[in-house]
Amino acid sequence: MWTRPRVWSWGVVCGVAVLCGCAAPHIDLPLLPTFPPSATQSIFWEERFDQLGTDQWREVEVHGHTSYAAVTLDGRACLKAHSQAAASILLHQAQFNPRTHEWLSWDWRVEKLVPGEALDRKDGSDAAARLYVYFETTGLPWQKRNIDYVWSATLPVGTILDSAFSSASKIIVVESGADSVGQWRRVQRNLTDDYTRCFGEDPPDVIAIGVMTDADNTRGEALAYYDDLSIRKTRKE
Repeated sequence: MWTRPRVWSWGVVCGVAVLCGCAAPHIDLPLLPTFPPSATQSIFWEERFDQLGTDQWREVEVHGHTSYAAVTLDGRACLKAHSQAAASILLHQAQFNPRTHEWLSWDWRVEKLVPGEALDRKDGSDAAARLYVYFETTGLPWQKRNIDYVWSATLPVGTILDSAFSSASKIIVVESGADSVGQWRRVQRNLTDDYTRCFGEDPPDVIAIGVMTDADNTRGEALAYYDDLSIRKTRKE
């Protein structure tokens, strides 16, 4: 796991909480130095979840707590995320230029989709697996733009829509339905292309990555696993 120190910004944490539809959380974060990635560094960051390091990840409460734990599944180290009528997000602060390191890659596996998911409504805005990318845009913390990559229970792959909580948050469906439940799936996304598609302009710096499994609005249950997150210059082979 990459271990460069991070600065934890209260603004980032509050912005994440509000964009997920809640009040500002109460959480103490350490202040540490931060550095931009080297222009020649092909891989900016990798996370294989051999452990869930508190120096790299902070849990931010939305409505209750999703259970996050570093586990081994079929001999593979990964992150287990289990929600029972609750929602919290794991946040990793990472500042980099997505025009230099364009590719975000991760593996995920859904075991239980959210019954009653309806991402266009507040009362149904849950998903078994989602990965957020937050950008350094103008305005107050909760006005900062983000892309929410989702494994949807019902919406087709390629769907793009506004979050039910904020037009600054754009949902992109990258996996859909139950056909691949119980299987590891790899996702690779070009951040520059996706940001331009969502917001009509080139992206500013990324400031944070978030992982969330949530079932608070539907009062249901969701179970998913995440692994092998990376930010890099080129597609992963």
